[in-house]
Amino acid sequence: MRAASPDKIFSLFLHITHRFCWRRNVGFSIVQYERLRPTLWHLTHSQNFDSIRKSRVLMSAEHLTSTTPDGPRHGRQIIPVIPVLRDQDLLHEQCIAFEPGSSMADFLRELHRRVFFWSGWPDKPIKPGRHAIDRYGESDILIRLPFREVAKDHVPYFSRCNSGATRMQQGKPVPRGPGTFVKAPQCDFRPSKVVEVTFVQPVRLPPGTEVARFLCGPWEIL
Repeated sequence: MRAASPDKIFSLFLHITHRFCWRRNVGFSIVQYERLRPTLWHLTHSQNFDSIRKSRVLMSAEHLTSTTPDGPRHGRQIIPVIPVLRDQDLLHEQCIAFEPGSSMADFLRELHRRVFFWSGWPDKPIKPGRHAIDRYGESDILIRLPFREVAKDHVPYFSRCNSGATRMQQGKPVPRGPGTFVKAPQCDFRPSKVVEVTFVQPVRLPPGTEVARFLCGPWEIL
């Protein structure tokens, strides 16, 4: 058997070291994430579009409603002139394994104070985002915007799950709590595992923001 060349040995060493570091190190940089997933995707009911176009701001549920976030969500109500909140299906507490010290009220407050985006690329969001587009295609407007421009003025939090989907996974409750939404340096997963990107404050839409009724377009500048 021929001995491996020094170059091959060194290449193998770098490969093993890279994998080991990914497992040991915590966090990634904003630049690392942006290189992999440069685009944010948001869905909103078409009834909200005129208001968004005029203000160029996406608001959280906390800013759009005066109802208390302490109780369960009660479905989506469509009332003329009132902003339509998406994904307001009931959450079942028995399907959630809360982190120590966390409760349903805490989790609902987190959901209410955030603006949510699907992670993705310029041509499409990740698969769960595309499923959402298929589900709400008849009623919703698609908004896509450059992550880099938003992250300049707003602190992003990353999730490796669809935080509002709390169905049992393989018969077990899904974990939720403060660790559901984390800043890049505290993430214990790779950028490629990001599902959602959220922001606590209202998000001002940058000049490069585009809108469309369908994923295939036509797209136009907001």
